[in-house]
Amino acid sequence: MGSILMERKILVTGCSGLVGIEVCMTLAHNRNIHVIGVDIKRNKYLPNGFDNFTYYNLDLTDKKAVDSLFEQYPDLDGVINCFGIKGSPIRAKEKPLDFLEPSIKGNINIIENCYKHDTFLVFLSSVGVYEPAEEFVEDTVWKTLPSPHDWFPSWSKRIPELYLDAYKVQHNWEGYCILRPANIFGVNDNFGEGSTVIAATIKKVYDSNKGDEIIVWGDGKSTRDFVYSRVVSDICIKCLEDKRYLISNIGSGVDISIEEMVKTVIDVSEKDLKIVYDTSKPNGDRKRRMSVKNQKELRLYHHIPFKEAVCESYLTYKERQDEQTR
Repeated sequence: MGSILMERKILVTGCSGLVGIEVCMTLAHNRNIHVIGVDIKRNKYLPNGFDNFTYYNLDLTDKKAVDSLFEQYPDLDGVINCFGIKGSPIRAKEKPLDFLEPSIKGNINIIENCYKHDTFLVFLSSVGVYEPAEEFVEDTVWKTLPSPHDWFPSWSKRIPELYLDAYKVQHNWEGYCILRPANIFGVNDNFGEGSTVIAATIKKVYDSNKGDEIIVWGDGKSTRDFVYSRVVSDICIKCLEDKRYLISNIGSGVDISIEEMVKTVIDVSEKDLKIVYDTSKPNGDRKRRMSVKNQKELRLYHHIPFKEAVCESYLTYKERQDEQTR
């Protein structure tokens, strides 16, 4: 995804998140771009020492604050909206408002301002918008209902997607694209409470000693389409560069079983660990793979081999944890 934008001011919402950090770091290395990062907290791995990066501690659910930000930068060249609520299926089930309320309010504030200021929007949605299927195809979303396992998180992304479509219908506005990434992982993942499966596994493996057991929920046979955060970041930037209306998946198109994922993390750690499957725990949907046909036709397909991406994620996590214990 080699080309670099030659824009002036780009707003990155959710800049402290898994994809947002990657986007900010890539853009900030182009000195012709003023990168404006927004989040409710500043991640320490955001660009430091870059005079073309500005951070705002801002709650995107606060309409007045978002309106004020857009008024401060009326000549934005685009918005990459990485804002979203990420967490485990348990958190989604037990605290559904944690997903719905901030996502709907925050995303609507962003969408309204992008329309008002005629600013192109890259909207990062989610694989969760799809119903259970062998393969997820873009034009099936509104013919179906989402999985019960992703019910609330799905609607937290579906509703903003619907809001964008409403602007297209009522105002003929096509100043946006919608990207639906598969299960994202990467070096800046949340490895703490509420983390998703790869981040949780990396932490478990790092914390384990030779001969320890790794407990895995379910039987390990469920498969997922995992996509590296740097891949998602690169595609977001390319879409902002192209500024064309589109709806596309971002996936690898490759089935990776939970068993294979855990073995890969253990392998790159070079630890001798035993995997124990807790079949009393749920497996989730058996198969979740993105169709990448449309993605390839749009020239948005970009893939980093799974083991290479897991290795980079694990070793980065290990290096950061080791630094804290020195």
